Amino acid sequence: MTEEEREEFIEKVAIRVKEKLEEPRLIIHVLEHQAVGHGLVINPARAKATGCKCFEFEGEEYCWSPGVLGLMSSKKNPEQIAEYCVLGKEPGGAGARKRFTELKAAIGEAHKEWEEEGGDLKKWWGKTGEKLAEKGIEL
Repeated sequence: MTEEEREEFIEKVAIRVKEKLEEPRLIIHVLEHQAVGHGLVINPARAKATGCKCFEFEGEEYCWSPGVLGLMSSKKNPEQIAEYCVLGKEPGGAGARKRFTELKAAIGEAHKEWEEEGGDLKKWWGKTGEKLAEKGIEL
C-alpha cells in the first residue's frame, strides 16, 4: 500500500467513524498514533479553529483535535500541538488516560504479533481488531 493509498484509507475510516459518532472516540486517535506516530491533519482550518483535548501519560502530553486524526504528542511532534492547539487545551476526560493505557497495551500486543507474522496494513488492522476484542475493548 502506498503512502497515498494509506492516507486515503485512513481518511475514509475517519469519515465513517465521524458519521457514526458525534465525536470520534479516543480509539481511532490511538490507532493512528500507534500506526504512524503522529496526528494526520485532515482539515487544518478546523483543527486551528477548535481547541484540543489533552491528557498526560508517563510524562508525555497527548492531545487530539477535530480536524486531526490521531494523537499529537509533546515528545514526538510538539510542533503539531503548538500549531493546532492555539485556542487552548481542555482535559481529555477522567477516563482518557485509563482508556489510552488499555488501548496502547492491546495495540502494542497486536503490533508485536503482526511484526512476528509479517504482513501489510490490512493484516495489522485485523490483528488489532482481534486483540481489542480479546481484551473486551469496543470500537
